[in-house]
Amino acid sequence: MKKNIWINLQRIFPFMGLIVIILIFTIISGDKLWTKNNLLSIINTAIPICLGGAGMIFVATQGSTDMSMGSLLALAGTLGGLASIRTGLAGFITISLLVGLLCGIFNGYLLAYLKVESLMVTLAMLIALRAIVSFITNGQAVFVDSRIIGLNRIGIKLPVFLVLILAMWYIFTYTKIGFYSRCIGENQEVGRFSGINIRKYKILAFTLSGLMAGFVSIFTVGKIGGVSPNMGNFFELQVMTAMFVGGVPVTGGSESKYYKMITGALMLAFLQNGLTISLVSAEIAELIQGVILLVVVFLEIFVRNRFIQGELAKEV
Repeated sequence: MKKNIWINLQRIFPFMGLIVIILIFTIISGDKLWTKNNLLSIINTAIPICLGGAGMIFVATQGSTDMSMGSLLALAGTLGGLASIRTGLAGFITISLLVGLLCGIFNGYLLAYLKVESLMVTLAMLIALRAIVSFITNGQAVFVDSRIIGLNRIGIKLPVFLVLILAMWYIFTYTKIGFYSRCIGENQEVGRFSGINIRKYKILAFTLSGLMAGFVSIFTVGKIGGVSPNMGNFFELQVMTAMFVGGVPVTGGSESKYYKMITGALMLAFLQNGLTISLVSAEIAELIQGVILLVVVFLEIFVRNRFIQGELAKEV
């Protein structure tokens, strides 16, 4: 009985956190939080984090890590942006998505076949891809086809975002990719003996993560109106923060839920926006976000180890 109470409480932690953040900044900022322009700003902040999380959650659910998403975003946007100068909007979208897809496959291949830890693989890719971007751009901003800026309109971003989020939710919830990813996160060896092709589904997880990085790069280039060598800096950390704050377990497994990723992304978007309109300095804002992440992860581990596993041990 107690176990069920703590499990249910753990599941509603993200919603409680989101409500608390909204209430705090509603009180502090007055009506600033709910103005039309500010709500659009929150949506624009949440969209890339949600899209990034929609891909990375497959990797995290398997108990792996993708540290390369920000650099991959930058490379996809850079190559797509440079291609747009000659090929226009269609070439930009095609190249951006193709680069994200291929880099994701490469990450997954290194992990699955060469048995390299995901942290090491993607950390190396983070450094390598960022260096490639700096070399290509020569450290300078590059302007792109003017039609790409039109992609930043909310009337375009929001429908595309909703379609992608729903599609990834369906894949994660109702297909073998999502189901087997949760199985791998729970116990990889049991999954292998059950007949799951571990290599295949690890590659697919990183492929989806890379593909979504490609989509985020399209909106990012449209937002800034060009290509910047610093584009996507620390983006992967934002996505990971959103997932873990939302309650996606660091170790993956069956408790990795899609709604937790969405809730975490909204928490982060409201938090960042609330700190901005409250005129909190960037340094203090980063400190607050870090402290919140530590507290949430600690509470998750504490509740699971102290109460849920404790009750399971008593039942046994």
